[in-house]
Amino acid sequence: MRLFKRLIPPTAIFVALLAVFATLGAAMTPDWQAEPLREHVSVASSQTTIQARDVSSPQEGTYQVSTTSMRIRLTDKVTINAVVRSPLGAPGKRPAVLFIHGAGTGKANEVYGDIASAMSSAGIVTLVPDKRLDTYGTFHRDYYAMARDYLVSLNTLRALPNVDASKAGIYAESEGTWVCEAMAGDDHAIPFMILTSPPAVSGRHQMAMAGNSYLAAVGAPPRLRHAVDSFVSLDFAPIGPNYADFPADRYLDRLSMPLLVNYGTDDLAMPIEQGAQDIATAAKGVGNSNVTVRYYQANHQMRVGAYTSKPGLPLEQHYTHDLEDWTNAVASGASASDWTTPKVAGTQPRQRFAVPTTIRPGLISTLPALLVLLVLVFLCPLVAGIWAIGIAIGNAWARHRTGESGTNRLGTDGDAYCAGYDDHNDVQHHNSERHHLRLPHKLAVALGANGFMSVAGVVSFAAYVVMAARDALSLTYQSTPLTVGWIVLRLIPLVDIALLTWLILSLWRTLRHRTSPDIASAAESTSGYVSSSTDQAWFSTSNSASRHEQGDGDPTFKPTGFPENSSMFRYEHRNYEHENHNRGEIVKPKDATFGFSRTAVIVLCALGSLLSLTLMAFFGLLTY
Repeated sequence: MRLFKRLIPPTAIFVALLAVFATLGAAMTPDWQAEPLREHVSVASSQTTIQARDVSSPQEGTYQVSTTSMRIRLTDKVTINAVVRSPLGAPGKRPAVLFIHGAGTGKANEVYGDIASAMSSAGIVTLVPDKRLDTYGTFHRDYYAMARDYLVSLNTLRALPNVDASKAGIYAESEGTWVCEAMAGDDHAIPFMILTSPPAVSGRHQMAMAGNSYLAAVGAPPRLRHAVDSFVSLDFAPIGPNYADFPADRYLDRLSMPLLVNYGTDDLAMPIEQGAQDIATAAKGVGNSNVTVRYYQANHQMRVGAYTSKPGLPLEQHYTHDLEDWTNAVASGASASDWTTPKVAGTQPRQRFAVPTTIRPGLISTLPALLVLLVLVFLCPLVAGIWAIGIAIGNAWARHRTGESGTNRLGTDGDAYCAGYDDHNDVQHHNSERHHLRLPHKLAVALGANGFMSVAGVVSFAAYVVMAARDALSLTYQSTPLTVGWIVLRLIPLVDIALLTWLILSLWRTLRHRTSPDIASAAESTSGYVSSSTDQAWFSTSNSASRHEQGDGDPTFKPTGFPENSSMFRYEHRNYEHENHNRGEIVKPKDATFGFSRTAVIVLCALGSLLSLTLMAFFGLLTY
């Protein structure tokens, strides 16, 4: 029964803390999650061939390709390099294509070389310009400024002597398709567009779908996917990326020209089914039914040999042939009714998750708030540790200054001569009524454990996320390690709550005993130690009585039996001075405190634990 009673307080505190942080975690969890896609695209044929009625166009390899470099002046202060590839010997003015970079590419001579050369060998002039990088960064990208720059490059292509300006269209991949959409609003004369791997939605919505797709593909637990949802929901301003909320879906109705939409069925980053459906629906809404969709068993860059992007991978064997046939047919005037091949064809796609329709954050709604929380989780224990070291150094220096040695200290739990008193502090302030409590050993250990776990929990979660991200980006199936790791992670906040419970109880017991007399239960020795559950104190009833009998009214009274520089001497002398102490027992002053420094250490360690638990609740580790 006694053990049961002793377990009631810690159990109650633990359950209360768990309930608080579980509720907080639920409040911080977004009210949406990525759902499986239920409306799928059906291909009419597995063949990707594209043909139009009464159109005969040059095939790949018909012409030799001339490659030249040129400079394009975008503004008075900015000039970029570009590479032009032309079909040698092709008659008349030719159709042309301007290439727009996707994410991760920038130099004209480092990208699109194989695609542009293949199309040029089929009679199409191609222009690949550099990407202007002063408007394009990791966190801030201006797609409207990029659209204006690419329009300058498009007009440069139109002005080439072997190009038919009315037949100069655009090829774009991935992120570059957003630039296309912005260009379409500024230039209504663009005759056609080739959109390869287009997100068709905002970056935030695409990231939510892609994160869930990648993690599911490697066997990550569902709760980790929900943690991704929580992060994607955040408002990234003013840190970025600002392009997360580029309203791509709002500009789809600008696509009134003939469109060729291409997706790789191995591409987990893009909404390969929803994207095609959204583009076709938006185009139809503005009277454009000339939309052709092709699916290839390829990755995001239409390359084969790996699900992810790697250098040196070959293009899907039919891809460039289909680009050339479609471009030449459109340039020849093919309309929606002229195609003799299906509008939707190729490998049957399988998009696992739908793009969420709405994304709203939970209680923590901004990235800066989350980063502040993360910094404080590390900063609080760090400052507390440095402060505690400073206190220890100060104590040692004070003892050195007063000539004390370790042999004069009493107690085994780190307390001074009397339970909770700071001996060197009393030396410095012995004329003051204010006394500072030292940190008992158990309380100090509890503080250290809480500080360590608050950091260790966040570091462990970060390490797990890095491991999961590495597996996801490389598409390495690791279901068992990821599942076991998540289970272990979920135990960490429980340990953290247990340690916080221990800290609360240790602090409460320490503060409770400062106002309770430590009465000796066995005071048979005239000079000895009396142990209690929380501290030790010197006690002697006969000594106390004789002390008061001898010294009452004598301001010069000095207790005998102890050296004047010893802890016991100072303790006896101080107790004599405090007439309000009960005779025959040692009473701790009711105004005793930890002092500012020790209080700050306690507060910082506790705050670090609370913030760490809040962070883990945000990522779903306390959601049940």
